[in-house]
Amino acid sequence: MGSAPASANIVVQDTYIGQPAPIKVIVIGAGISGIAFAYKAQFLENVEYTIYEKNADVGGTWLESRYPGCSCDIPAHSYSYPWVGNPEWSKVYVGAEEIWDFYRARAKEYKLYENAKFNHRVISAEWSEADGRWTVKVENTATGEVTVDSAEVIINCAGVLNKWKWPDIQGLHSFGGKLVHTGNYPTDLDLTGKNVAVIGAGSSAIQVVPTIQPVVKSLVTFARSPTWIAPQFVGRIATEGRATVYTEEQKEKFRNDPEHLLKYRREVDHELNSRFPNFYKGSAAQQASRDIIEKSMRDKLAGMEPELREKLIPDFDVGCRRVTPGEGYLEALQKENVEIVRAGIKEITSEGVVTAEGKTYPVDVIIAATGYDTSYVPAFQLTGRNGVDLAKRWAVTGAEAYFTCAVPDMPNYFMVVGPNTPISNGSLMPSIEAQVDFALSFADKIQRQGVKSVVVSHAANTEFNDHKDAVMELLTFSGNCNSWYKGGSSNGRITGPWPGSVNHFLDSVRNPRLQDFEFTYRAENRFMYLGKGLSKRDIEKDELGWYIRA
Repeated sequence: MGSAPASANIVVQDTYIGQPAPIKVIVIGAGISGIAFAYKAQFLENVEYTIYEKNADVGGTWLESRYPGCSCDIPAHSYSYPWVGNPEWSKVYVGAEEIWDFYRARAKEYKLYENAKFNHRVISAEWSEADGRWTVKVENTATGEVTVDSAEVIINCAGVLNKWKWPDIQGLHSFGGKLVHTGNYPTDLDLTGKNVAVIGAGSSAIQVVPTIQPVVKSLVTFARSPTWIAPQFVGRIATEGRATVYTEEQKEKFRNDPEHLLKYRREVDHELNSRFPNFYKGSAAQQASRDIIEKSMRDKLAGMEPELREKLIPDFDVGCRRVTPGEGYLEALQKENVEIVRAGIKEITSEGVVTAEGKTYPVDVIIAATGYDTSYVPAFQLTGRNGVDLAKRWAVTGAEAYFTCAVPDMPNYFMVVGPNTPISNGSLMPSIEAQVDFALSFADKIQRQGVKSVVVSHAANTEFNDHKDAVMELLTFSGNCNSWYKGGSSNGRITGPWPGSVNHFLDSVRNPRLQDFEFTYRAENRFMYLGKGLSKRDIEKDELGWYIRA
């Protein structure tokens, strides 16, 4: 007798093709990306998920950041998800609280609260090759209790602006007055009549300074690095600058004419996205952008002492650091109660700030507008295949991801707003949706095709990042300036923006390159998911001739 045919060893599953097996997804973070996941989860079948959020509520950065003047620097109608408009935006550029209110309402609508645990901080995640699952330890920050959860898939929606950090200045915490950070600002802090120091010259400082200048007694702003202060993005729709409100008549039209609202939103994004060619070094678009912004800055600084004015005009390309619209900022710098200090800070004492030149500035309040830890290293220990510790790897290589969404040796682990996300390329909203969809496309294969694990290959990750680095050399992001895009250095590897336009990114991740991934399967035969020969339509007798089109 001959050997038995291979088919004799296969037990055919009594399922239809692609019948979804139950899976668990753990989502880290209930900010805008986590809320986007909750929206998408409504359409998933047989998927359980839990969102762990370190804060007491949703919103991420927009819950935490409530410093004076905090608002979005792109138009509000571009700062909502692609699938939902908001006819009720009060202004062209809205503040933090209104943004938070909008997204909190979406979280309720998408049932996020029913699937989230707040005041719960993920402290570690470890991959089990045998089980094809992640074991996740979570701390209840209110009680200190640590619990253990597990899931087939982790989606890290914590983003990059989630770990605010103090500046590394000697004696910082010896200050005897009030020390605050813009990422954790106490909303009850009254600055009226106070002597205040603001450390930093990034986007938060640019919003804080003109907001508090009218009420403080004196304001010292420590701004070592110059920044391009641009006119408002899509300024043509904001005839009165950041104060431009939508009239009740305009909002009524947005409410009652969905096509009008859709057309308006698309026009705003079209104009935002049309700016990307400005970022090519040596291009006519870059020169035109620089001419416009420089003229605007010089006009606004016309009354300033010439030597200081020249120090505030950058000598690097527009886009090397994040371009920031700063209405009122340059004007505030010229007020009588404001002093600009370009010298570095040597130390902070109980009385105030001491510069490298030895001058002391006594103040009542220090506001550190010094940003976040932008290393992209997760705030928890992440241990993947073969015991690989991602934090240790990235300490050597820098943050390095595949299409911002995946990392070698981290099976079934996906990121939203990971390294090289389009954070400064236009509106982030469509890119967030695309990244959630990218992650869920693999979760779908895990669920419906018997996949045990999927992980991007080292070769694909290396080649992608090599190409990314080459393209960055063409773009002003790689210019000669200190930038958080490059880890706070002037010549580091760029982990900030995407090496292309928003639409370039969307096209890049729309159809994931499966050939760049390594798959393992739960059954010996990878085609067990085909079942016994029926489709879901056959089972439900649902439009069995659906394919007829003409």
